[in-house]
Amino acid sequence: MKTQDSRFTWITLGVEGGLHESNLNAHLLSPSGSNNFICLDAGTLMEGLKVAVKNGCFPNIRSRDDLSLEGTVLHHNIKAFLITHPYLDHCEGLVIASPNCSTKPLMSLTGVIDDIDRHLFNWRIWPNFADRGATPVLNVYRYFPMQAGEKIRIPETFMNAEAHPLAHGGHTDSAAFLIENDGHYVLYMGDTGPDEVEQRTSTEDLWKRVAPIIRSNRMHGIFIEASYSDERPDSQLFSHLTPAWLMTAFRKLSVIVDPQNPAQSLEGLRVIITHIKPDVKNGISPRELIEKQLHSHNDLGLNFIFARQGRKYEL
Repeated sequence: MKTQDSRFTWITLGVEGGLHESNLNAHLLSPSGSNNFICLDAGTLMEGLKVAVKNGCFPNIRSRDDLSLEGTVLHHNIKAFLITHPYLDHCEGLVIASPNCSTKPLMSLTGVIDDIDRHLFNWRIWPNFADRGATPVLNVYRYFPMQAGEKIRIPETFMNAEAHPLAHGGHTDSAAFLIENDGHYVLYMGDTGPDEVEQRTSTEDLWKRVAPIIRSNRMHGIFIEASYSDERPDSQLFSHLTPAWLMTAFRKLSVIVDPQNPAQSLEGLRVIITHIKPDVKNGISPRELIEKQLHSHNDLGLNFIFARQGRKYEL
């Protein structure tokens, strides 16, 4: 792929897929040069903001309204939450921060919004900080249900979002968000079961949507999970990817992008690895093992970026 000018700023608030409650999936994204962010998932929110502040990720933002810097970013600079699915490792921070948050859109597929409405903000698990459902409603988060493939302008940003379904077990689908800024794109994928295991075509359908964007060199990064190492049996994936299954998916994408030259069609494409699940065992860590396996399987020239908490990148 050709060298690209940066179009997006990405800040990691949390990157892991479980166990460490202070480092669960949450990513800030803005157009380059803008301090107006969206938050893609919010498993860890305030603790992630504190790490990002400590690491100097917000040099052009000043504290306002007697708030800490991380409080200022939460109140004034995060303009919307885009949540892939309602599992706690993707929305725990959103829930816990709700009493101290300012009014914002909460966007996702209709089924995801419905599950958050029924099972989180219901005055049983947590007070209803949303704008509909169990009374009284506290009107902090404003639900924006999205139809699959529908393009929606994200309020107070220059970005648009499309939501696409991903297979994640037999309940509500996970979402993938295709984010656009001035004709350039980032794809953020939630938890993803392999099509072959799930007996669906959701990832392949998503690839068909993004293939023309990749072909025209306007895709600036694909965020995708790699939860388990290759040793994990298919029967225990629980709708997640291993390095081998991830590469199977990208080989399928490479053929869709360029059937005549698939081996080179994705060369240099940024693939941001998220949602690695830690464990409590001694020995080589899952992160180390998954990184080694991905590099060993990478016959497409993909540019793997392994997300770390509290980092700032230009995409």
